[in-house]
Amino acid sequence: MNEPAPDLHGSLDWLLNDFAHGTPGVRHALAVSADGIVVATSRDLGEEQGEQLAAVAAGLVSLLAGAARLLESEPVRSNLTELGDGFLFSMAVSDGASLLVYAERECDIGQVTYAMAELINQVGDSLTPTARARMLSESNLPGAR
Repeated sequence: MNEPAPDLHGSLDWLLNDFAHGTPGVRHALAVSADGIVVATSRDLGEEQGEQLAAVAAGLVSLLAGAARLLESEPVRSNLTELGDGFLFSMAVSDGASLLVYAERECDIGQVTYAMAELINQVGDSLTPTARARMLSESNLPGAR
């Protein structure tokens, strides 16, 4: 009898879901590739909204990288954008991937940033497109979300 294939996206999504629900003030978390492909999302972020935010995140990261090059600076590691009712955090993971987090205005910015860095230090390699592709090929799951 064949065992059902594991839900790969679910195995990555739970990392971000746990992060979003375990970090006070965080509403959504999204791991995105450099080219705007969703790698993983927290549960409360809908698929369509996640795909749109992934494209926005890739554009934002690209613009910031361009600014760093123009200023002859080191690569951008993180960015904080203040929105009307909250904050949008972006932090480099590796392999061109980024972690995007949306948090409430009342959040502790330092705590959210620290939690993001801890998540990336602990499991960042799992949140990259390269790792996702490797796990997909090993599990024989289709690559499309």
